[in-house]
This record gives sequence, C-alpha cells and structure tokens, in this order.
Amino acid sequence: MARQKPATVPSAKFEVKRENGAIVVRVPVRFYRRNGRQMILSGAPQSPTEPRPNRTLAENLAKAYQWQEQLESGEYSSFDELGKAIGVDRTYVSRILQLTSLSPRLVERILNGDEPSGLSIESLRNSIPEVWAQQSWA
Repeated sequence: MARQKPATVPSAKFEVKRENGAIVVRVPVRFYRRNGRQMILSGAPQSPTEPRPNRTLAENLAKAYQWQEQLESGEYSSFDELGKAIGVDRTYVSRILQLTSLSPRLVERILNGDEPSGLSIESLRNSIPEVWAQQSWA
C-alpha cells in the first residue's frame, strides 16, 4: 500500500491534514483574561455579534439596586437584617451595595456589554471613588 501524501484543507485560519494515518487539526488560538476568567480566542472566523454584558457584573448591579430599594423602603432596617433574610453575610451585602455608587455612564456601559477592559467584580472590590469623575474606568 502506497503512503498517502498529507492532504491539507485550504483555509486562512485553520489547517486540517492527514499525518501517519491520523487527522491533525491545527487551530491558532490566543489566551487572554476577560472579567477575571481565562478565555481562548480561536482564529476561526466568527460572525459579528452584539456585545454581551458581563453577566456577573450585571447580576450584581441588579442585586445592589434591589437591595438599596429594600433598605430605603424600610423593608429591611440594616445590612445585618437584609443579609440574614437572603442568607449572606452583611459584609457581602455592603460590598455589593457599593456598586450603586458607580457612575450612571459606567453602569450603562456595563449593561450594554461595553465595559472597560479589565473591569470585574474583583477589580471593584477595593473602594470605589464616590466622585464619578474619579472613577478611572468611566
């Protein structure tokens, strides 16, 4: 039996060929971090998509504004009471409620999926400047 010549599927982004009876697929990839998570970006063509919001940030923003409303309406009288009602520590409640001090422009960018690169819950854990103009991510 004659040895087959490696066959390559032409593509600008990836390569498929046969080597020693095996099919080998080579896909160029790039590793990067987004929202605190390791991501892989392949060189395969992708259809243009709408930007998607950072789900973790968006969910925590929603919690923050809901909890703020519950505190302001008198439904809960303290961080401790709110924390006990939802089953979390008051320090967690306090940390999430800090998100309500983000500038409206930054909140809008987060909800539109256009948040600044590197912005994550972890990066917001430290104190958030109260003055919107001092929020370097905005």
